[in-house]
Amino acid sequence: MSRNNGGETVRKTPWRYMLSGMTRNKAVASAALTLAMVSTLLTVFPSVFIGLAVTEIQTTGSLTAQFLTYVWLIVIFGAAYMGLYFVGGWVWATLTLRWERDARQDFFEALQVNSMTFHDEFDSKRLLAVAMQDIQWVRFSLNPALRNIATGLASLAITTLLLIQMDFLPGLSSMLTLQIGGYLFPIYGFTLIMLLGLPIYLLFSYRYANAIEPVRRKRSENMEDLASITQGVFQGIEVVRAFDAEQFEKRKFHDASKAQEMLTAKEGKLSAFYLPALILAGMTTIAFAYAGYAVINSIMNVGQLITILGLLTSLQGLNFQFPMMLLMLRGGYVNAQRIVNLLNWEDPMSEPEHEVLDVDWTGDIVFDHVSFRYGREDNGNPHSALKDLSIVIPGGSRVALIGGPGAGKSTVLKLMERLYDPTEGEIRVGGVNLRNVSTKSVRNVVGSVEQDIFLFRMTIRENIAFGRSNASDEAIIEAARRAQADEFIANLPEGYDTMIGERGMTLSGGQRQRLAIARALIQDPKILLLDDSVSAVDAQTEYLMRKALDEVMRGRTSITVTQRLRTLIESDLVIILDKGRLVASGTHEKLLRDSEHYRRVFERLPGAQELLATVTKRGGAA
Repeated sequence: MSRNNGGETVRKTPWRYMLSGMTRNKAVASAALTLAMVSTLLTVFPSVFIGLAVTEIQTTGSLTAQFLTYVWLIVIFGAAYMGLYFVGGWVWATLTLRWERDARQDFFEALQVNSMTFHDEFDSKRLLAVAMQDIQWVRFSLNPALRNIATGLASLAITTLLLIQMDFLPGLSSMLTLQIGGYLFPIYGFTLIMLLGLPIYLLFSYRYANAIEPVRRKRSENMEDLASITQGVFQGIEVVRAFDAEQFEKRKFHDASKAQEMLTAKEGKLSAFYLPALILAGMTTIAFAYAGYAVINSIMNVGQLITILGLLTSLQGLNFQFPMMLLMLRGGYVNAQRIVNLLNWEDPMSEPEHEVLDVDWTGDIVFDHVSFRYGREDNGNPHSALKDLSIVIPGGSRVALIGGPGAGKSTVLKLMERLYDPTEGEIRVGGVNLRNVSTKSVRNVVGSVEQDIFLFRMTIRENIAFGRSNASDEAIIEAARRAQADEFIANLPEGYDTMIGERGMTLSGGQRQRLAIARALIQDPKILLLDDSVSAVDAQTEYLMRKALDEVMRGRTSITVTQRLRTLIESDLVIILDKGRLVASGTHEKLLRDSEHYRRVFERLPGAQELLATVTKRGGAA
């Protein structure tokens, strides 16, 4: 959704969205419409002048100066029409291409603003299909569809008016009369034909356009399936090859492609069996027969008949292109509806109206009766990732989060980054509720290393400086050195300018994690979040990284999700979660002494038994 100058939320509608390019570029839109209407008007004059030229020859029996004047007028108006038609087409194309560019940019920016709840609700295949396909189809509905429909309706209106004017030629109005009670009433034939036929034609055209909607909607959804299958294969090509599943994926893609072919053929069938075409053909046939009868009875001349024939022929040209244009316009409306549904999505997470700027990020972190569920509250999901979590994390402490799968460890980190807001309760830092701090401010001081490392397809230098684009080379190298990544980077062919493959697949797991840690360290965060950040490195590298992280963690709050023995022992506070609930918290020694749950978890960790045996012999605590 967008906001107007008053700050009020403005909901988009499909038509408003489709025509937004005209409101943004009023001068270009006015020029495009003017050129289209003038060129449409010019199409009428050649038929009129041809009729006058024939009448001139029929009357004089020779090529008079007046006849040559009509010929030149036919040439001039025909050339003017072609020139204005091409210029108008260029201006209209410029207008709609600008719309497509802006629409795609606006859509991309809207995705950046929405919270993670939006991305949980809509998967990437739908977003990609909308960004690439639906926006383009809407542009097609504007040009050529809307342009040709507008000029076609204008041509229909002009032709109708000219034919009705024929009814008032001398003698034509008295050609057919109706006697009622001794009174004679003239029958205006062209008027009756057009005024009775046009509403029927437009009604059936509207019904035809509505029949397109479910087909186009299904076609768009099926394109999402095609995008999903393709994306899944490309991203998981190693798994596909490892399980020899190429034939299975081929069949999946073939079935989805076949379904798309059938839907496209159904659209074509609707276009081929266009019932309104019969109505317009009947109207033109009756009108031509009526004009021919008038010529036979010497009420109209041949020139006037040729004029009428030219006008009716132009209507038939409209008749042939109208079904495809209606299909494209109505289909574009369906695509626009899909787009605005995403743009009008109401985010449950909002930015504060009055942000608190003075926040002590070195202060205590308080989780006050925090509960959280993924997805919207009205989606019927009864499962809570966190349940009534209350704990105080002293500022500047090293915290270890431990628990089994689904315990809520990663959720705690996501709430700290304000990727989500708690469903219930609140999180305070230095006494300030995080809801009262903008997401930008939070993420400027909270650095994180995610569990599933994502690196972008760009150089190592750009990946490290991703959160700080103005970082100097010295800062980048220092962050890499602290993360123990400098040595392996120096051994690469192009060093820091080495291009990383998609998702960092050209690097090992440990190398990716070290780059992710460097990316977090270069921000110099006040709060550091590590989600099992040394799980993919060997013992020697882990030792070096721990040594570096010890330096980085000094003087700042750090929260680490871990199953590593040494991390638990060296932490100031260990928090144990189970199924979203707090089980126990305290130092390692205290928990080992007082918490049976922690002792069971600790004993299962690699090296724990040896450590406990050593401690038992010494008679001390681990």
